[in-house]
Amino acid sequence: MIRRHLLISLGTLLFLFLALPSIPLHLLLFVANLPTSFSSASWSGIGALEIRGIQHGSALRIKAVTLRFDPDFLRGHLAELRIYGAEGWLSRMENPQSSGKSIPLHIDHLLVCDSTLFLDNLGPGIPTTPLHLGDTTPLLFTNVHFGPSSKTNTPTLQSATIERLIFYSPSDALAPVLAFPKIDVVFTWDELIQHRIRSLIITHPTIYLGDDLFAFVDRIQQRKSDLQPNSAPYEINDFRLNDGQLSVSINGQPVLPLPVRFAAEQKNLELTDFTQLQLSTRFTIPSSDINYPAYDLSVTNLRGNLFFSLGQDSTGQRAKNVVPTLFADQITYRKLTAQNLSIAVTVDSNGIYGRANALLGGGSLDGGFNLEFRPDLPWSAWSSTSNMESRVITDALTPGTFQLRSKVDALVNVNAQGKNIRGGYGTISFHHGGRLEIPALQAAEDRIPSDWNWIKKGSARAALGVIRSYGFSEGEIRAIYNPPAGRLTLNLRGPEGKRDITLNWLPPGS
Repeated sequence: MIRRHLLISLGTLLFLFLALPSIPLHLLLFVANLPTSFSSASWSGIGALEIRGIQHGSALRIKAVTLRFDPDFLRGHLAELRIYGAEGWLSRMENPQSSGKSIPLHIDHLLVCDSTLFLDNLGPGIPTTPLHLGDTTPLLFTNVHFGPSSKTNTPTLQSATIERLIFYSPSDALAPVLAFPKIDVVFTWDELIQHRIRSLIITHPTIYLGDDLFAFVDRIQQRKSDLQPNSAPYEINDFRLNDGQLSVSINGQPVLPLPVRFAAEQKNLELTDFTQLQLSTRFTIPSSDINYPAYDLSVTNLRGNLFFSLGQDSTGQRAKNVVPTLFADQITYRKLTAQNLSIAVTVDSNGIYGRANALLGGGSLDGGFNLEFRPDLPWSAWSSTSNMESRVITDALTPGTFQLRSKVDALVNVNAQGKNIRGGYGTISFHHGGRLEIPALQAAEDRIPSDWNWIKKGSARAALGVIRSYGFSEGEIRAIYNPPAGRLTLNLRGPEGKRDITLNWLPPGS
């Protein structure tokens, strides 16, 4: 419905400017039996008339209109029409119709400069959205024809660019939900009236994922239910969406741009409203490699799909969610590499929920997270591993200082509110035995004071040796964090004896 409104809005504004009876001047200043006035009119040259201060009821006002005539004027022909500083309100100009029989009008050149159409009826509570037309660059149309068409006339392709179109939340007038930096439309006037569009290209759009997006969609749906049903769909010969971006929005403000782009392309697309776009078009996340040198992080062949259910699903049931699904050949942090990564995220009006899995160290890695759209932003995350070779992790993250060789199962769980960790726990189980080595302790042994006696030196070396290299048959590491304190315990069992270590940490001053 959003794109439908955009196209109706563009067509409506220009239709109101152009589908006016064209011969006597006073007829030019009356549309649809609404009161129209102007402040002044003067000839600005031979065959050129300037009309200023046009007021068309409460629906439209125009700073100035310049008309340039030619000898064919009396036959409904204008050499040029320029419109400056027009402002129109969509709610007051819906279903524009001129009374009586339509009179043919042909304009060689039409320019729209520094004009704005206010989209003020998208839904209850949705802030008025300005649609800028010819703001930075005037919109130029050539060979514009309205009214009954002659079969000998070949329709002229027109193009228009809409820039900086942003929709805001009905709950927060400063919270963006959809941003369209650039929309390019190619059409003919006759086809536009018949709901046919040659090309619609949306470039660099941003969807802000959060509860405000779904509140916006609800109001759009409410607006749709209040209108009379329109059975005539829009036919778009070539629809394309390029370089779209997703950004997570919390409390009305973008906080996390996601490192993915999405795109879509569809030929001969038929839509009765915006909610059908999700069912008719496949949104893809093109393959790309991502590198973050500052974090020593890289992703290879990231790709995926983007599924929208904003209004109804394929069975006609109400649905409200956005689901990005991502895949990657591998993700590398420092020298730690996970392969065959897949991530599925669901965003709905209540929060964000994600699941992920990958292969790591010869075993499997699974994880998930939940974030609720509540004022205190409660969230939780967990991960688990099964039959993973721990050496893969220690060799990558603690090379030469700490090494653990064993097949392990692990579980980690964290609960938080916003930036505050509320608690967490984790376990690592060694069911198949292994070996713990801490080569860094060799440096401590080398620093044993030379003036110690042989008993003291021997005891120190023996103590360090017990910890530095130890083979075990089973064991477990457990960690608990309950702010502000926490505890870590290490229990290992094997032929070389037991190793039990407990570490407690407390806040300063405890």
